[in-house]
Amino acid sequence: KVEPPVKGLGRQGGLLKEIKKKIDEKQNRNEQGKEVSTLNGLEINKKSDVINQKEREKQEAEKELIWRKLVSEGAYQRLKESETGLHLKSPEELIDMAHKYYGETAIPKLVSDFGSLELSPVDGRTLTDFMHTRGLQMCSLGHVVELADKLPHVQSLCIHEMVVRAYKHILQTVIAAVGDFDSLAGAVAACLNVLLGTPSVDADAETQSLDSLKWNWVETFLLKRFGWKWSVESCQDLLKYAILRGLCHKVGLELVPRDYEMDTAAPFRKFDIVSMVPVYKHVACSSADGRTLLESSKTSLDKGKLEDAVNFGTKALSKLIAVCGPYHRMTAGAYSLLAVVLYHTGDFNQVTIYQQKALDINERELGLDHPDTMKSYGDLAVFYYRLQHTELALKYVNRALYLLHLTCGPSHPNTAATYINVAMMEEGLGNV
Repeated sequence: KVEPPVKGLGRQGGLLKEIKKKIDEKQNRNEQGKEVSTLNGLEINKKSDVINQKEREKQEAEKELIWRKLVSEGAYQRLKESETGLHLKSPEELIDMAHKYYGETAIPKLVSDFGSLELSPVDGRTLTDFMHTRGLQMCSLGHVVELADKLPHVQSLCIHEMVVRAYKHILQTVIAAVGDFDSLAGAVAACLNVLLGTPSVDADAETQSLDSLKWNWVETFLLKRFGWKWSVESCQDLLKYAILRGLCHKVGLELVPRDYEMDTAAPFRKFDIVSMVPVYKHVACSSADGRTLLESSKTSLDKGKLEDAVNFGTKALSKLIAVCGPYHRMTAGAYSLLAVVLYHTGDFNQVTIYQQKALDINERELGLDHPDTMKSYGDLAVFYYRLQHTELALKYVNRALYLLHLTCGPSHPNTAATYINVAMMEEGLGNV
């Protein structure tokens, strides 16, 4: 580029030209240097990307090899096709994720559902079922107690279940140590007296020492097994009949049905122990099609489609009777659901027939004090009240109320709701 001559500056004009020329040359060199450094940087980034890609592929290959050793080919393919990326995690990473989810999400969600009454356990068995259904271990009961600080009925159930599980180990140890079968009943009665009896104020030093040793052992067991600090003062709030009931279920004891004086030092005698039955875990018979039809009936009922709900419920009942038999707890559940559906349609006579069948099955298969049986008593009472058979309804609702007092105490929400039904029926009889 030819620059116009600068006139009138003389020698200074020539110096300015030289300075400008040097500046332009310097800028050109800087730009060339930048281009070279940029190219070098791109090449380095490409090389690092290639290296990182190779490292990732190597790590993925190693993790794939680990998973193929741990699980079957089909299980690994399902995990890979789930598009969750879990097949790219190491077993240690998955374990950490599972622990984090268990403590920060699963248990708080359970407590939240207890608070909203979406789940309402009434005894140790229903509490265990709810936790096991969600994949939660019973050793987490201490954590549940800590999170349920605003739910005293849930805390009470958890504490009673922990105490029952502690007592179970003591009683099983005593039973295993008995050598003579003829002395088994006496040993069981003596152990129950220690566990559930109340020592008198003027008891001898040995009895008081034994009682103190028992509570110290319970405190240590609950701390190590459940991670919960037990205070001996809490023993004053324990429902001893609820503990006895849970203990009999877990150990398989059958006792004479009578009123035991738990405030005495020896409420149990040798002749109160009737028998022992084996306790075992088993997979209950079920029907996948029956469950699906029951869920469809519930969904239709929630949407107000009563005709569809009746059709699905009837099909579910037929399927369950064919697969599980006429005397099965799932069959009882189908009868009970169909009764609720028919109640909304206004067929009250058929409602009581189906609910009575559900109650008969639950009493026979599950027992007179099972939570499902309690619910059947309460539902049947409401249906009879709707048919104006108030005295009969009051009989069933009082039975449900008695069982709720026995299992979960007067402070449980289900007990409060049952009291409301009792008050409503008493008002119907004019007993205001």
